[in-house]
Amino acid sequence: MHKKSEDLDDSIGQIAELLDGLLPNRLADGYASFLRQGECSEEDAVEYAGSAECLVELINRGLVHRVLDGDVTTLRPTDPTLAFRDIIHDLQERLTKSSGQLINAHNRLNGIQRAFSRLVFEQDPEEAVQILTDPQKILSLSLSLINSAQSDFLGLHTWRFDIPLRKEDSAPPPLGVTSRKVRCRSIYSTEYFDNEVGYHIIQNSIAEGEEVRIIRNLVMKMKLVDEDAAMLPLTPSGASGVILIKAPVVVKALRHYFELLWARAAPVTSSSGAMPAPMPGQPNAPSELQLQLVEMMALGLKDESIANRTGMSLRTVRRHISTIMEMLSAETRFTAGVLAAKHGWIK
Repeated sequence: MHKKSEDLDDSIGQIAELLDGLLPNRLADGYASFLRQGECSEEDAVEYAGSAECLVELINRGLVHRVLDGDVTTLRPTDPTLAFRDIIHDLQERLTKSSGQLINAHNRLNGIQRAFSRLVFEQDPEEAVQILTDPQKILSLSLSLINSAQSDFLGLHTWRFDIPLRKEDSAPPPLGVTSRKVRCRSIYSTEYFDNEVGYHIIQNSIAEGEEVRIIRNLVMKMKLVDEDAAMLPLTPSGASGVILIKAPVVVKALRHYFELLWARAAPVTSSSGAMPAPMPGQPNAPSELQLQLVEMMALGLKDESIANRTGMSLRTVRRHISTIMEMLSAETRFTAGVLAAKHGWIK
């Protein structure tokens, strides 16, 4: 009997803990007291409940109910599985109401932001759109943008320059940005793969934690921070100046454009592991692009599929494959795959 009593007390204690925050303490204690005592008379019920007012509230909440046996009326605690239904229902209603209030507040805040943005644009357009032509100010702005990123820093890179690109011009995301978990993503035009400097820039960016993809016919350069600001060149090369856009609707549209390109672009991975850092221009050394094409050939992909994956034209793909087979002295694709594996070109 002693063991059963302890088990009962433990169960009632657990019920009391579960009721914490769902019921006022006086009601939770009163209900627990009824569970311990079981069925009782009207007189004893007031004592178990703690007060007549508390007893009335326990009855009204369905935690205690009256039982009529002939002419005698007693009170009995309601089974927890039934008693808690109303409590859970009330809790769900409160959560639904709170959720609705949060959604409403969020919508109102969005409306306030849109109204404020329109007001700023109407009263001071320079705050929404700025044009910069001074090289030092553009450099300072670029650094300021990437260092202000909280979640995303995005970039589009075309192969258009007024001054030839150098390896020193490589500018991967600062360590402070990647260390705070900002996702840095860049899309490069396929011309970067056919140039030693472009190859170096892409590999350097990947090594610093940036996600890189390539695509054919990239039409413009761009830098974009979160959904707050975008920087676009005034000319295709960007040498004449840039335009800084903070208008939310425009920035959001540019972000959507980037995501569409990202979905179509082909992923690029580090060359480490494929070969001991092969570089374009070295005798008999395949480029990173050629290594990727060899892997696709080994998977049995047709030229059309390879073109779709890399963003290159079908003619360019076939030209590269022809070069690869010449490098391997292979007459068939099957032979090329065997020789590529033998030379360590395939991971």
